[in-house]
Amino acid sequence: LRGVRLPFPLPPPLADGGDTISISDSLVLPSKESSSDDENADDDGNTSNSRETIPPETIRVMVGCQSLASLSGYGTVSNRASGNLIGDPLEKAVIDSCGWSLLSNTVVAPPQSVLSSPNTNPNSNSLGMINIEHRFAFTSKLKRMTVIATDLGPKKKTWALAKGAPETLKTLFDASTVPQSYDSVSRHHMSLGQRVLAMGYKELSSKVPVSSWKKRGREAVESNLTFAGFLILDCPLKPDSRKVIKELRSSGHDVVMITGDAVLTAAEVARQVGIISKSKKAETYELRQVSGDESDIDGIAVPKFAFVPIGAKNDKDLIEKQIAYSQPNLAVLKEMLSASEIAAVCVTGDVLTNLAMEAVRARALSENGGGDSYIDMKSVLLHPDAQRTLQRLVPLISVFARHAPRQKEAVIAAFNGAGRYTLMCGDGTNDVGALKMSHVGISIISVPDVEAKQREALDGLAKIRNEEDGGTKKEKKGKKKKKKSRKKVWEEHVKALAEAEEELNSVSLGDASVASPFTSRVTSIRCTKDVLQRGRCTLVTMLQIYKVLGVNCLVNALVLSSLHLVGAKQGDSQLTAVGLVVASLFFFITKGQPLDKLSKRRPPSSILSVQALVSIVVQFGIHFLCIMAVTNMSCTFLDPKYDPSLVPDGAFNPNTLNTATFLITVQATVTTFVVNYRGRPYMQDLHENKIMMRSLQLCYGLLFICALEIFPPINDMLQLAPLPSASSIDMSMIKDTDNSSGQTIKLDVLNSLLGIIGFKGSLCLFMVLDSVVAYVAENALLKIFDV
Repeated sequence: LRGVRLPFPLPPPLADGGDTISISDSLVLPSKESSSDDENADDDGNTSNSRETIPPETIRVMVGCQSLASLSGYGTVSNRASGNLIGDPLEKAVIDSCGWSLLSNTVVAPPQSVLSSPNTNPNSNSLGMINIEHRFAFTSKLKRMTVIATDLGPKKKTWALAKGAPETLKTLFDASTVPQSYDSVSRHHMSLGQRVLAMGYKELSSKVPVSSWKKRGREAVESNLTFAGFLILDCPLKPDSRKVIKELRSSGHDVVMITGDAVLTAAEVARQVGIISKSKKAETYELRQVSGDESDIDGIAVPKFAFVPIGAKNDKDLIEKQIAYSQPNLAVLKEMLSASEIAAVCVTGDVLTNLAMEAVRARALSENGGGDSYIDMKSVLLHPDAQRTLQRLVPLISVFARHAPRQKEAVIAAFNGAGRYTLMCGDGTNDVGALKMSHVGISIISVPDVEAKQREALDGLAKIRNEEDGGTKKEKKGKKKKKKSRKKVWEEHVKALAEAEEELNSVSLGDASVASPFTSRVTSIRCTKDVLQRGRCTLVTMLQIYKVLGVNCLVNALVLSSLHLVGAKQGDSQLTAVGLVVASLFFFITKGQPLDKLSKRRPPSSILSVQALVSIVVQFGIHFLCIMAVTNMSCTFLDPKYDPSLVPDGAFNPNTLNTATFLITVQATVTTFVVNYRGRPYMQDLHENKIMMRSLQLCYGLLFICALEIFPPINDMLQLAPLPSASSIDMSMIKDTDNSSGQTIKLDVLNSLLGIIGFKGSLCLFMVLDSVVAYVAENALLKIFDV
């Protein structure tokens, strides 16, 4: 809570002068403390002296116009605890800063010192307890709330107390009570990123009972109000909001803000967190409905809309800076945004609704020849004609201010219709529609008390770290003496942080959590980055798993078809070992963790992409050539007359062909995991996934140990036959295994290879070639497709 701006005509110190991620009211924390620079605050942080300077009429509105409820039922002022209140955290902050207590859901009481003061004069202007008779609840459409309250003191007067958006309440005030600086003061504080609420009141006739005022409705109660001042709420940014948004934008994602706050407040907050450029040369523009000539929407003349500098009045001075809304000008505006000639564009919900209505009305006039047509205000933004107009506009907007729930939902729908993939992050019931409409919805649990506790603990830990890192030698010697006390403070902060996290875990979920697929119990928009990081990691992992399955299925099909007809078979021990290895590698491949930094490069969105299909075909082609070469090389060492395993339906019998084809096919299977592991920039590289890397090294080591027969017991366990030695190789000719053809084929390359390095060396060479060529080919494909 920053303070109260009283209704005095004092002018403020005005100056002379990818994808789309939408964030709704999740960038700031509601502040419970008074401003630290309050000159009237005492040593304990109390502001009782400053409260005495605020007129009682203003205090009455501040503490009486609220919708808080007490969890503890009726209580006393002395045992009042703000933790027992539920409702708007900003209203809780106002109650606490004023020192008042909520004794029940309808009774508020002043500080204990006021009630117990013996000098209290019944005829003075000091306030006693206030009873709230009826509440006209806040609605996003009306942008205000009003209560009927009664003083419980000697003078039982009945009051209408109202607060809301300055531009809304101004029309309800008695003009004689509104100062000339009303607009300039409110706009000045909004431009500083502060939330500004106007307050008003009027005394209701005691001759009319409260029940009668209820029946008359809020229109009668809210008329001819007396301006009571501005309530300025200063909400600090969440610690990591600026950092997260910077990372999202640097990774190629568009970040926009959708909020119910005023456009000036929203624009300043967006500038602070980096959604809007801080360049002083480029101005921020706002889309407004202005007076003047007519503009064109889909070829139909409608009341004029124009982009004007934000916060500017619609006078002659700004005619040169206005950019009329039209389809050609949207392209011009896009170029200006790209060239940083304009910092950003903002729009309010009312203007967006009016634009949608004009688009629907224009289409109806063109089709019906001027006949009247009914337009539903509640659903006009989702009308197909309105959506077509919005789809061309919303990609240019950075800040959507003063947006009601239906308007938020329509904005997300327009982004979706424009071909964007949307991630919506919200923390309230007002965000339910938008969370459901977005492709990815994230609900943030907002608990201001716990957030403040977390913030205090983190600040304390950071302060201790800074003290330990910095300082001169003398200071460091002094620090050693304070090491025990610092350790105790550190433990207290860590304990407080753990308690805050435990409290967050016990918080019940709200409507927003029900509507969104993701719920974050961390009170930060960092969850948006987490979802993107883990989503990309999961997507890449699944794509590489499907590619591994695709290549391995083709290799197995080769083994069960062509090689089976030749006589190649696998034993029970071999099938069991391969199954365990493959299952383990599939499990270990999922252990790759996402990277901390998001990359601009996007992963493939489907296994049916051209790059994935070409990769599978190329890998299988390489494996096919190596497997068939080893098969042909092995067939010369078979004796079909005495080997029952060569019969297609015969029993398994270890021989040279079975052993060689088993080793080369298992090696091809292991290679598919190495080749298809993507790693950076989406997840950890293979060498960073330690358990996967060690498993692959173990597999390759065992395969070459078996191929070179270094440790024969492993070969026996896997039912592998001894491989031919150099002395048993006939260098004159390699016989073909097709006896029915009666033909022999001279394989000069294999002949020479066997004569130079022998059968074992040739087998190992083909295993190495298979792995290296497949790896090089995959890297070449990645560069070609630039994925």
